[in-house]
Amino acid sequence: MKVLVIRHSSAVDPYAAPSDELRWLTAEGRARIRRVAGEIRAKVAITHIYTSPLVRAVQTAEILALGIGYDDEVRVHAPLASEYGTTAQALSVLERHADDDVVALVSHAPKVRVLAGHLAQESRMGGFTTAATCCIELAGPQIEWFLDPSE
Repeated sequence: MKVLVIRHSSAVDPYAAPSDELRWLTAEGRARIRRVAGEIRAKVAITHIYTSPLVRAVQTAEILALGIGYDDEVRVHAPLASEYGTTAQALSVLERHADDDVVALVSHAPKVRVLAGHLAQESRMGGFTTAATCCIELAGPQIEWFLDPSE
Protein backbone atom coordinates (compact mmCIF):
# COMPACT_ATOMS: atom_id res chain seq x y z
CA MET A 1 0.00 0.00 0.00
CA LYS A 2 1.10 3.52 -0.73
CA VAL A 3 0.00 6.36 1.52
CA LEU A 4 0.15 10.01 0.56
CA VAL A 5 0.28 12.32 3.55
CA ILE A 6 -0.79 15.79 2.41
CA ARG A 7 -0.89 19.03 4.34
CA HIS A 8 -3.88 21.23 3.50
CA SER A 9 -3.19 24.12 1.14
CA SER A 10 -2.85 27.81 2.06
CA ALA A 11 -5.77 29.18 4.07
CA VAL A 12 -6.92 32.62 5.15
CA ASP A 13 -5.44 34.25 8.20
CA PRO A 14 -6.92 32.90 11.46
CA TYR A 15 -8.36 36.35 12.24
CA ALA A 16 -10.30 36.44 8.95
CA ALA A 17 -12.51 33.47 9.86
CA PRO A 18 -15.02 33.04 12.70
CA SER A 19 -12.97 30.09 14.03
CA ASP A 20 -9.90 28.04 13.11
CA GLU A 21 -12.11 25.16 11.98
CA LEU A 22 -13.86 27.41 9.44
CA ARG A 23 -10.76 28.83 7.73
CA TRP A 24 -11.06 28.45 3.95
CA LEU A 25 -8.46 28.28 1.19
CA THR A 26 -7.12 31.44 -0.36
CA ALA A 27 -7.04 31.85 -4.15
CA GLU A 28 -3.29 31.09 -4.01
CA GLY A 29 -4.04 28.01 -1.90
CA ARG A 30 -6.52 26.75 -4.49
CA ALA A 31 -4.02 27.31 -7.29
CA ARG A 32 -1.27 25.56 -5.29
CA ILE A 33 -3.28 22.38 -4.69
CA ARG A 34 -4.33 22.32 -8.36
CA ARG A 35 -0.62 22.35 -9.33
CA VAL A 36 0.15 19.66 -6.77
CA ALA A 37 -2.76 17.54 -8.04
CA GLY A 38 -1.28 17.64 -11.54
CA GLU A 39 2.08 16.45 -10.24
CA ILE A 40 0.48 13.71 -8.14
CA ARG A 41 -1.60 12.53 -11.09
CA ALA A 42 1.61 12.07 -13.10
CA LYS A 43 3.14 9.93 -10.34
CA VAL A 44 0.38 7.74 -8.88
CA ALA A 45 -3.33 6.84 -9.11
CA ILE A 46 -5.04 7.53 -5.79
CA THR A 47 -7.75 5.00 -4.92
CA HIS A 48 -9.08 6.57 -1.69
CA ILE A 49 -9.05 10.04 -0.14
CA TYR A 50 -9.60 10.84 3.55
CA THR A 51 -9.59 14.32 5.02
CA SER A 52 -9.78 16.15 8.29
CA PRO A 53 -13.20 17.77 8.82
CA LEU A 54 -11.75 21.29 8.95
CA VAL A 55 -12.87 23.44 6.00
CA ARG A 56 -9.37 24.08 4.58
CA ALA A 57 -8.59 20.36 4.55
CA VAL A 58 -11.93 19.41 2.98
CA GLN A 59 -11.46 22.03 0.27
CA THR A 60 -7.91 20.77 -0.35
CA ALA A 61 -9.16 17.18 -0.66
CA GLU A 62 -11.98 18.17 -3.03
CA ILE A 63 -9.70 20.19 -5.31
CA LEU A 64 -7.18 17.33 -5.26
CA ALA A 65 -9.94 14.89 -6.23
CA LEU A 66 -11.00 17.05 -9.17
CA GLY A 67 -7.41 17.54 -10.28
CA ILE A 68 -6.57 13.85 -10.38
CA GLY A 69 -9.86 12.70 -11.89
CA TYR A 70 -10.94 10.91 -8.71
CA ASP A 71 -14.67 10.22 -8.83
CA ASP A 72 -15.25 8.32 -5.59
CA GLU A 73 -16.33 9.83 -2.28
CA VAL A 74 -13.92 12.04 -0.34
CA ARG A 75 -14.33 10.71 3.19
CA VAL A 76 -14.06 12.82 6.33
CA HIS A 77 -12.03 11.19 9.10
CA ALA A 78 -12.04 13.41 12.22
CA PRO A 79 -8.79 12.08 13.77
CA LEU A 80 -6.86 13.58 10.83
CA ALA A 81 -7.42 17.01 12.43
CA SER A 82 -4.60 17.91 14.81
CA GLU A 83 -6.96 18.51 17.69
CA TYR A 84 -9.03 15.32 17.28
CA GLY A 85 -7.61 11.92 18.07
CA THR A 86 -4.29 10.18 18.22
CA THR A 87 -1.89 9.08 15.52
CA ALA A 88 -3.24 5.53 15.81
CA GLN A 89 -6.81 6.77 15.39
CA ALA A 90 -5.83 8.89 12.37
CA LEU A 91 -4.13 5.90 10.71
CA SER A 92 -6.88 3.41 11.60
CA VAL A 93 -8.53 3.96 8.18
CA LEU A 94 -5.60 2.16 6.56
CA GLU A 95 -6.62 -1.14 8.19
CA ARG A 96 -9.51 -1.57 5.74
CA HIS A 97 -7.41 -1.19 2.58
CA ALA A 98 -5.63 -3.68 0.35
CA ASP A 99 -1.91 -3.82 -0.37
CA ASP A 100 -2.40 -2.37 -3.86
CA ASP A 101 -4.43 0.66 -2.70
CA VAL A 102 -3.08 4.21 -2.82
CA VAL A 103 -4.59 6.18 0.04
CA ALA A 104 -4.37 9.97 0.47
CA LEU A 105 -4.66 11.48 3.95
CA VAL A 106 -5.21 15.26 4.10
CA SER A 107 -4.25 16.68 7.48
CA HIS A 108 -2.63 19.63 9.27
CA ALA A 109 0.69 20.64 10.78
CA PRO A 110 2.10 19.28 13.00
CA LYS A 111 0.13 16.06 12.59
CA VAL A 112 1.26 15.51 8.99
CA ARG A 113 4.88 15.20 10.14
CA VAL A 114 3.90 12.75 12.87
CA LEU A 115 1.82 10.63 10.48
CA ALA A 116 4.51 10.54 7.79
CA GLY A 117 7.26 9.83 10.32
CA HIS A 118 5.27 7.01 11.88
CA LEU A 119 4.44 5.38 8.54
CA ALA A 120 7.98 5.69 7.19
CA GLN A 121 9.51 4.70 10.54
CA GLU A 122 11.60 7.87 10.48
CA SER A 123 12.53 9.46 13.79
CA ARG A 124 12.54 12.95 12.26
CA MET A 125 10.49 14.35 9.41
CA GLY A 126 11.16 17.73 7.89
CA GLY A 127 8.57 20.43 7.68
CA PHE A 128 5.54 20.28 5.42
CA THR A 129 4.73 23.55 3.69
CA THR A 130 1.11 23.99 2.70
CA ALA A 131 0.07 21.38 0.10
CA ALA A 132 3.32 19.44 0.60
CA THR A 133 2.90 15.73 -0.08
CA CYS A 134 4.88 12.71 1.05
CA CYS A 135 4.38 9.34 -0.66
CA ILE A 136 5.23 6.37 1.54
CA GLU A 137 5.38 2.76 0.40
CA LEU A 138 4.38 0.74 3.45
CA ALA A 139 6.16 -2.40 2.23
CA GLY A 140 9.62 -1.65 3.47
CA PRO A 141 8.60 1.02 4.56
CA GLN A 142 10.20 3.81 2.59
CA ILE A 143 9.54 7.33 1.43
CA GLU A 144 9.17 7.14 -2.35
CA TRP A 145 8.99 10.88 -2.96
CA PHE A 146 8.32 14.20 -1.29
CA LEU A 147 6.71 17.08 -3.11
CA ASP A 148 7.25 20.58 -1.72
CA PRO A 149 5.25 23.05 -3.84
CA SER A 150 7.17 26.00 -2.42
CA GLU A 151 10.32 24.88 -4.25
